Amino acid sequence: MGGEALNSISQDVANLVLDDGPRNPAAFAAYDSEPPPPPKLKSRGVIAMDITEQFTNAAQQLDMGQLIKDPYFTLFESVGALEIMDRKMDSGYLESGETMEDEYDFSEALLPEEIIGIIDQLLCHEMAWHMGHPLSQTIFTSLYIDRLLSPCPLNLDQTYFDRSESCSSDEPLTLQILRAYCLGLIRTCSYINNRVKAEHYYEEEDFVTHTFNRNLLENIDHESILKLLDETAGLLSSAQEMGSNLRIALGCRLRFRAQFLKVVEMADARTPTNIKDLWTDLLAALPDIKSSTHLGKAVPASFSTKIQRKLASTVPPRPIVQVSQDAAFEHLERLCRDASVVVEVLKYYESHSLMTFVILFQTRKPQPSVYVRTLLQHYLFCDMVILGTMSIRQVLDDDLAATVLPAHKLLDRGNDDIEVPHDPRHNMAARMEIFRSRAAGSYLDILRTICQNRCRIRRTLCHTIADWDNLQLDAEELDQELREFTQEEPTVDPEISNDPIYSFPLSSWAYFYKLRQMEWIVQVGFELDTYQPDELVGMYWYLQYLAKTRSRHLERMRGFIMRSYASFRRNPETAGQKQVEFANAFSFVNFSTMEAAATYGFADALSCLYTVLSRLSLIPSPPRPYSDDSMRYEVRMKPFSTIGLPELIQFDDLTQLITQPNESTIDIINFAAESVMGAKKGFEILSKLNAKDAYCQGSHDSWLKNIKDCLKACIFTSITISTVKKLVEAAGKDGQVKAKVEIPAAGKGYHDWWIVPKVIP
Repeated sequence: MGGEALNSISQDVANLVLDDGPRNPAAFAAYDSEPPPPPKLKSRGVIAMDITEQFTNAAQQLDMGQLIKDPYFTLFESVGALEIMDRKMDSGYLESGETMEDEYDFSEALLPEEIIGIIDQLLCHEMAWHMGHPLSQTIFTSLYIDRLLSPCPLNLDQTYFDRSESCSSDEPLTLQILRAYCLGLIRTCSYINNRVKAEHYYEEEDFVTHTFNRNLLENIDHESILKLLDETAGLLSSAQEMGSNLRIALGCRLRFRAQFLKVVEMADARTPTNIKDLWTDLLAALPDIKSSTHLGKAVPASFSTKIQRKLASTVPPRPIVQVSQDAAFEHLERLCRDASVVVEVLKYYESHSLMTFVILFQTRKPQPSVYVRTLLQHYLFCDMVILGTMSIRQVLDDDLAATVLPAHKLLDRGNDDIEVPHDPRHNMAARMEIFRSRAAGSYLDILRTICQNRCRIRRTLCHTIADWDNLQLDAEELDQELREFTQEEPTVDPEISNDPIYSFPLSSWAYFYKLRQMEWIVQVGFELDTYQPDELVGMYWYLQYLAKTRSRHLERMRGFIMRSYASFRRNPETAGQKQVEFANAFSFVNFSTMEAAATYGFADALSCLYTVLSRLSLIPSPPRPYSDDSMRYEVRMKPFSTIGLPELIQFDDLTQLITQPNESTIDIINFAAESVMGAKKGFEILSKLNAKDAYCQGSHDSWLKNIKDCLKACIFTSITISTVKKLVEAAGKDGQVKAKVEIPAAGKGYHDWWIVPKVIP
């Protein structure tokens, strides 16, 4: 707003006269009634005055739409004014007859059925917290939990619900059961909360770690709580006045809480001993709890939203999150199963199997909970020691040896012992250390990214590929420097170029992983339903372009590995020692080539299929008044626009490659049929590989299921192509086809990455 306008408003305010009559009395007829009495404020320093009439008269001087703002009345003050006496915003607002806090009698003994009901409700709230809801709307709504945490206890003697002097000796058994369970619950939440906060996650998007300035019993010894649980279970077993079914129901809940507390405390240890069994035993304890839920009696009065008024929170009061018992038990069972599986990552086979394990674990449906995903991060990266036993260098060197540098002098650890500056081995070690320090973060970022939720995985990969593109350029410079010390002899291929060709191993390795991430971005886009139906043809074409580029790059890598292997075979002394490393490198390159071929064959078939369906007007484009095909392509390709290699296909060229105007419809259909048959054969071969040859040791069952799902999608695609071919042949010269196309929603097909249309004649 300009200075003249401000001066004008200030002048208008100065000219206002409180005694001026209204310009339009009829508009304020509603205010002619008797105004309410002024508030009764009892204070010697405050004199209350009714300014309603003066304010109304002053407001009548303003024109319609005119706004006057005091420069000292800030946004904070305006929002604060809106909060006052608004039940949705003012946590201190009380209805008539309402009290600030709940008047609940904690000394009253509860029935065993009521204890079961409260415990089961607390379990539902605990799982709601795991699902991403804040503690203020879940566990902290329990009056008994609030009683334990406020004020912060320092020992178990300060945790009695009844604060009277005789509470410690006269505590009813039912209240002791509830107290022991609540203490175990809070301590369990403390371990889980600390684990999640220690790893990479997204607040409000995945999990809410905010404790609202409450201490989760971190001052009380872990063993003392376990001891209380065991003692309470012993007292319960000897309580003959309680029905046997109720004793069994309460006993299994106490044992479950003790087991849960033990396993979350031990889960942080990166030793697979007994952890998997603990999670399995915890899962086995759930059926007994589920079968006895009908014995519980709900106690709604023991939960209240009023507790939020005492929490250190900046958000307005929110209702209690209600999660059904079935949903809570389902989530808890899945958490136990996933946690028992994630422990298997601690057994290291080789780097590619490790990567495959993390990828396949994160594709589980539904996706593992945040706590399990942070456990996976802890096992992988804690203290920068991979899996608790390995250095980052060891994992990187294993990956390089299995990809581009089998049995190579650059990875010889003996180079580190050479201190002569002019020795080539010293220079090789120095430059390889530079590369490792640069590549380690990028390599670990791939694993860390995959540990996030599916949407965040794709979003983060769009940023990491730029880092890998820079890494490729840096590695290329190091390759040129290392060439001087390795005395690499170039090769000449007249079919490619007359210039000498070098292997560029470090740059090739970075390029390989960059291509993999670019493929994942496109594939996860299909899973997340990012693309519209008329965009699938272009995205599947781009996927086959990336996969085919990776396949050609693997052929180049194989050629240089073969050349290096031939030179080693000339020396019979070292050939036998290095045979295993070369065999492993050849095996991985062959496996990756086969997988890339199946990917680009399937993607090519789907792209051609969608091209034909578009020609037949079976996939219409929705109206987009604010965009066109070129703008949408720019948005889809934005993550790849800054990447040097592979080059981004221009929109006009892509349109020609997709539409194939020089090809007939029947020719495109026949090509799609051939492509999908080739992909089907590729997936069939892959499905017969063992865990070692498929580089999925530790996750072979999940990998095999993934391949079989791809194979099912291939078979369904071939059926769809056959159906479309019959329709095209029966259409005749006019080309009119009467059919309906259904695009399955995300997660409804055979495989999330392969969206196969269903054609209904």
